[in-house]
Amino acid sequence: MAPAAEKQRNITIVSVLADGMEHHAMNSAAPFDVNGRTVIRHTINISDDSMKKDDIANKDWRIYPSTTIRRLEKNFGLFAHHRETTTTDEERGYHIIIAISSNLPTASGLSTSSCFVTGLFLVLDSHLEMRSSQIYRNAIGTADEEDTIYNLSTYLGNIENGTCYTRQRVKRTGIDATTEERNIVLEGTKNGDGVGTFGGSEDHAAILMGKKRKLTLLSFCPTRPASFAVDQLNNGLTVCNSEDIDTESKDVNQKSELELPSKLVFVIAYSGARAEKAGQGTGASIGYNYASDMASKAFKAYNACSTAAIHDDEQKKLYTLADSIRYERKKQSISHDTSCEDQVKKIISDKVLKGSATVRGEDHATVADFGNLLTKRFEQFYEESEVLVPTAAYCLAESDRLQMLGPIVDKSHRNAVNILKNQIKETAWLPVSARGIEHQLQTKPTLYVDESKKSEQAPRNHERITAFASSAFGAGFGGSCWALVYRDEAEKFLLQWRSAYDEAFPSNGNREFFITEPGPGAFSL
Repeated sequence: MAPAAEKQRNITIVSVLADGMEHHAMNSAAPFDVNGRTVIRHTINISDDSMKKDDIANKDWRIYPSTTIRRLEKNFGLFAHHRETTTTDEERGYHIIIAISSNLPTASGLSTSSCFVTGLFLVLDSHLEMRSSQIYRNAIGTADEEDTIYNLSTYLGNIENGTCYTRQRVKRTGIDATTEERNIVLEGTKNGDGVGTFGGSEDHAAILMGKKRKLTLLSFCPTRPASFAVDQLNNGLTVCNSEDIDTESKDVNQKSELELPSKLVFVIAYSGARAEKAGQGTGASIGYNYASDMASKAFKAYNACSTAAIHDDEQKKLYTLADSIRYERKKQSISHDTSCEDQVKKIISDKVLKGSATVRGEDHATVADFGNLLTKRFEQFYEESEVLVPTAAYCLAESDRLQMLGPIVDKSHRNAVNILKNQIKETAWLPVSARGIEHQLQTKPTLYVDESKKSEQAPRNHERITAFASSAFGAGFGGSCWALVYRDEAEKFLLQWRSAYDEAFPSNGNREFFITEPGPGAFSL
C-alpha cells in the first residue's frame, strides 16, 4: 500500500477471469490477456460522491466489490482507523490494489460470490485494521468474545443481501454504573438490495469457520452454534434440535460438531447450468428471492395472527420462523418426541394460513392460493430445520448409521424440487441418478420427484456404484449437487455419474465433476 500522488483513496480489483466468464470483460476498463487468460480491473474511488449512491449500472462482477466496499465505508469508514493511528497530521491518499483468482467453476452455486465478499473484507481488514475500530468492537465484537466470529459471518451476509445488521441486546454500563441492554445497528444499503439476492450467512460462516474433515451445525439470523440432541427416554429414539429437549437428562447426548468418517468423501457435480445472480433481474436471483421472500412472508403472516395473543415483551423477541417454533413449543408445553412432533408444525401452519391475507401480494389470485403456498413454504422450512438436518447429523455421527442417511437426504432434495421449486431438470436429476432412483423424477407436466414410485434403489455392485446420499445445494436455479461415497470408490463413481449425466444432458457445456472433503476456513499465507 503506497501513497498515491493525489489525496484520493482508491481501491482497484484486478481479476483473472475463469473460462466462460469472458462476457464480464465487456464493461470493464481496458481488459487485457495474460497467457491466454482475460484480466479485468475495476476501481472504486472512496473519495467520490458516487460512493453515496447505489451503483445500479454495475450488474456484472463489479457489483460485488462495489457493494462490499460501499458498505464497509458506510459502516466503519474504511480509512478512519488508519487516520486515527497515522503519525502525521497530513491526510495522505492511498491506492490499494487487490488481485483475485479462483479455480472454482463460475456461477456454479459453489459460493463464489460469498468468497468474493468475505475475501475482500479479510484483505482490506488486514491493511486497514477495521477490527481495531471502536465501531467494529461494539457492533461485531472483540477477539476474546465467543460470538465475534459468528457476528462477523452474519454481518458479511448482510453486506451481500443489503439489509441492516443488528447486534441484539448488547449490555453497556453507563457513567452512573447502571447496566442497560440495547441493539447496535449497522445500516444497510438505501434500497436494502445488496448484490441483488436476499440470502443469509451460511456460506460466509463456512468460509470463516471451516475445519478440515469437520461438519458443524449452526443456526442463523443471527449465526450461532447449534447442536442436535438424542433422547432415548420412553423407550424411543428422538433426534431433534437441542433447544427443544431437556438437556439436564442423563439420557440426552448432544453434538454440534461431527468428523466426517475417513472412508467417505464428497463428489461435487457442477451441472454446467449457470446460476448467475449478480444484480437483480437475473433468472436465478428472481427465483431465489421469491423463495426467500415467501419464508419472510410466512413469518409475517404468523406474526399477524399471533400479535394479539402474545405479550409485548415476548413479541419483540420473535424475529424469524425459528423463533416462532421455539416460542410455540414453550407456550404449548410440547416436547419434541415422536408422539407429538407435528403439533407445533400444525399450530404454526394454521396461524400462517389465517394471517396470509395480511401479506398477500397482487400476483396471487386468491387468498386461499397464497395461504396454501405460505403454509407449504413454512412446512418445508420446519421439516428441513427441525427434523431432517438434526437427523442427518445423527446418521453421520457414527459410521454404522450411514445407511439411514440416504432416505433423509432424499426427502430434503425431494422437498427442494417439489415445494421450493428452486431446481431445474439437471440439478433435480443428478442426485436421484447418484442414488439410483432416477425413475422417481418426472419432468411433465411439471418437474416433480414422485416418492410413490417405489421401485428398489439400484443395488450397489461392481457394475454401478450408488451414493449413500446426494442432493442439490446452494441457492438453486442451476448450479451444483453433491454425493457422499466411499473414498476408494469415488473415482469410479465420478466417471459413472458424469457419463450418465453426459448422456442424459448432452447440450450443457463447461460441466465439472470433482472429489473433495471438508477443508479449513479462510486463512492468510
